[in-house]
Amino acid sequence: MRDGRLTNRYARQILEAARQVIGPDLWAQALMDAGLERYQRALPPANLDPGLSFAEISLFCWRLRERFGHNGPQVLRRIGHEMLRRDLEAYGWVANLIRLAVGAPQSPRELVHMALQRAADVVRLETGSAPHVWWDEGYFHWENPSCPYCVGIGSSEPCCDLPAGALEGLIAWVLGKPLDGVQVVEVSCRGVQERACRYRIGWGAEA
Repeated sequence: MRDGRLTNRYARQILEAARQVIGPDLWAQALMDAGLERYQRALPPANLDPGLSFAEISLFCWRLRERFGHNGPQVLRRIGHEMLRRDLEAYGWVANLIRLAVGAPQSPRELVHMALQRAADVVRLETGSAPHVWWDEGYFHWENPSCPYCVGIGSSEPCCDLPAGALEGLIAWVLGKPLDGVQVVEVSCRGVQERACRYRIGWGAEA
């Protein structure tokens, strides 16, 4: 899905999260680097109309990666953490369902599975892409063959750090763990010409 688009609402959340993390001056420069200077004065409206193309959001993330050099992947993960926080506010039904489940006698694995399935529902709604989730050999796996974040990118290593950060934030939130207690590793990426972007998700001995 090279020509897909984010909804305006989802694009707005990403751009707002980036501005919060890197500050307004660097954010304005990053928009210009990616050809998105039209959003300096007004962010996309918070509606479900088609907004930023996959190619545009991919270039925005790539320019941030370049601008911050060896810190670029971590900056993008921090943007993903902030995006997750905003998602939980925007999708109160997701947060409420997870909170209800937390109060029930479920294992960490069951809680994480439910949270990832709800997150996949949001991504399908907001991007039209098709992530799927499964458990194998002690880890969850999140795979998206139509990932929005690496379209048109030629990278020497997996580069979808923003969604990796969002997944880190989600698992840490649902399990009540610190972020460094969660491991999200991108093991394949369309940015390096692989079939799909796939993440291996774990959280220590409890997985």
